[in-house]
Amino acid sequence: METYEEALQYIKECTKFGMKLGLERIGEILRRLGHPEQRFRSIHIAGTNGKGSTSAMFDSILQQAGYRTGRYNSPHLVSYRERFNVNGDMITKAQLIRVIEQIKPVLEQVEAEGFGAPTEFEVGTAIAFQHFANEQVDVAIVEVGMGGRFDATNVLTPVLSVITHIALDHQEYLGDTLEKIAFEKAGIIKENIPVVVGVQEESVREFLKNIAMERHAPCLAVDESQVQSVALNENGTQIRLLHPAYGELKFQLALHGYHQAHNALGVIAGCEMLNRSGLTISCDALLAGLEAARWPSRFERILTVEPLKLYLDGTHNPDGARALVQTVKTLYPGEKVDLLMGMLNNRPMDEMASILSEITRQVITTRVPDPKSASEVELGREFAKLGIPVTVEPDPAKALSKLLETDNPLAVITGSFYLSGLLRGILLNIGD
Repeated sequence: METYEEALQYIKECTKFGMKLGLERIGEILRRLGHPEQRFRSIHIAGTNGKGSTSAMFDSILQQAGYRTGRYNSPHLVSYRERFNVNGDMITKAQLIRVIEQIKPVLEQVEAEGFGAPTEFEVGTAIAFQHFANEQVDVAIVEVGMGGRFDATNVLTPVLSVITHIALDHQEYLGDTLEKIAFEKAGIIKENIPVVVGVQEESVREFLKNIAMERHAPCLAVDESQVQSVALNENGTQIRLLHPAYGELKFQLALHGYHQAHNALGVIAGCEMLNRSGLTISCDALLAGLEAARWPSRFERILTVEPLKLYLDGTHNPDGARALVQTVKTLYPGEKVDLLMGMLNNRPMDEMASILSEITRQVITTRVPDPKSASEVELGREFAKLGIPVTVEPDPAKALSKLLETDNPLAVITGSFYLSGLLRGILLNIGD
């Protein structure tokens, strides 16, 4: 394999094998690679919303504390290489080629010997673990792809498990109630391994705590009452809280939203547990890491199109849509946004449109660059039912051009990370 393009094509060809949840094949791949996932400590993060922001905060804090970090997230926005980071730097093209050359013979052996063809996510997980082992990271922050119990990343034995906020999402795979989804997410809770439970519905929180107790896993459930104040501004979120281990903490996140205070609480609880397990994180490192954390396409301001205030937000489920509405209403009270939106066909279009209509002046609907895209016509129809003026433009790039012609001072691109990733690449002239 000589070029980056060949490496990407090899990975993309695995997409045809679809999604196959289970641990047998990835376990066999890693066994034959010499268990790279056992050559570093790991933090394993599951949940519906907040996984990415939480992983970014942990990554930033651990770097501030002097540790060499790896971070594995999905999906990517503008480059596949974003999924694999060491000390904040994504894998180079040469490194990606090298890792695929390392793992390809094993992948072929596993398929030839009857374990089946590896999926794209299994290949990505093997790439991540092998890259982190090659780079001798101290700690890897690993985000679950979907669910938890049968997710390929669940071969890890981490030093800490984290479950962020759980909401309805991927019901066709995970179940149609919060309790069923929580059961799948709880699959990452390991015997005797500490776990942090983020802000949840009361029934979900108690369910997760009971599973932790059954598995003898020390459990810290986030206490919302520790938050003393949260104030949003155009630069992020100012937070003040009282924590039993760290005392009074005041900091400014570059991330926007009241929900980010909840994510930060989970991270702080995690750092408390990491300190108990031998990973030293001072209060100074904690605060510096929180303030330095960045996470793209989460109410991210795009400055290249000023004076238009344009934000990218990967709002892909109703829980995220409600958070977006709350953020806009707080930062820009009484104002409406021009919306550019495309979403996948496994999302509730009517509910998403109903939530977002509260802040929407007019909407441009478009297709997501993915075979599972919802119909832009049907999405537009849902907004039209609510009295929102609609423009339908199937081509995302043309839809972006139309959005940038607005005379409204405020605009948001939302609905799918695949869409915001494509348009972020166009707006910033970056990516594959």
